Amino acid sequence: MSLKGNRSQVSRTVSAGIVSISSGELHTLTTCNCEIAVLPVELLFELQSPYFQKNDNTITVHNHEGGYSVFCDGKVEAGRETYTIRNYIERSNKLKGHVDYKDYRETLLTKPIVLFTKARKTNQESPRDKAFAVIVNTRHPNIRAEIEKGMNNAITSVWGESYSLQFDFQRVIKQFFSTVNYDTDGEGLTISFEFKVDALFDISYLFGFSKRKAEVNGKVLNLFSANEEKRKKVKMFLDKISEPYIRRSSVPDRRMSLFSMGSIDEEVFNSVPPNMGPRMSLLESSHPPIAEELTS
Repeated sequence: MSLKGNRSQVSRTVSAGIVSISSGELHTLTTCNCEIAVLPVELLFELQSPYFQKNDNTITVHNHEGGYSVFCDGKVEAGRETYTIRNYIERSNKLKGHVDYKDYRETLLTKPIVLFTKARKTNQESPRDKAFAVIVNTRHPNIRAEIEKGMNNAITSVWGESYSLQFDFQRVIKQFFSTVNYDTDGEGLTISFEFKVDALFDISYLFGFSKRKAEVNGKVLNLFSANEEKRKKVKMFLDKISEPYIRRSSVPDRRMSLFSMGSIDEEVFNSVPPNMGPRMSLLESSHPPIAEELTS
């Protein structure tokens, strides 16, 4: 398992749906009902610049105080530029023990996951690939339950000690893009880990019987923005989803691993600190859904 860049079939039966930033699905910033969100890569970098620091052709991910866990292959295109990503997590990792496993699990569940993929317009004569960021809100109860179920089922269903598990987000994102006249091959939309113990002879693992796949589904929030007012709403939403967790209980000291990014015993989903009133609603505008204002 490795953090990179300068240091650096379980499924919920739901159909993919488009939710816009103007939709009643979101209610307020403190109770937003976002499971998965999609937006152009350059828009994410622009609106979340504290977490994605740009320096020439390099993007450094900052996530010690809030932010995102970025799973990628080390490069991403934004506009006409290709950027090298620093402080990212490889999409495929090897876990060498239970400490690594626990830290990897917490990495998935304590920050939203960012994946990068490409899509192209289907109604253009000469479509060009456009890079998109897929934000998976693993702190949402539904998504969290799918991640935990996939990991728990993998452990209980294998015969040997070693196994591998892949989380697959391709189907739900392909369905989303098809509804907004885009096409994608789904590259970059899987993450996986291999848990390997020092066993002399693990037959199930050697013959591939311990490979598991968890397909993750959810409602997809369309964050494509075509005007300044919508961009402000998108920024408000991203600022909220990237906030650090509020932790209620202390965590006992334990040995750190490469994936240690902060541990939790119990976290608060979309909670508000004491003495703070409700935040401004995202729904004050009656504009049509962003899905109707797509830009190429």
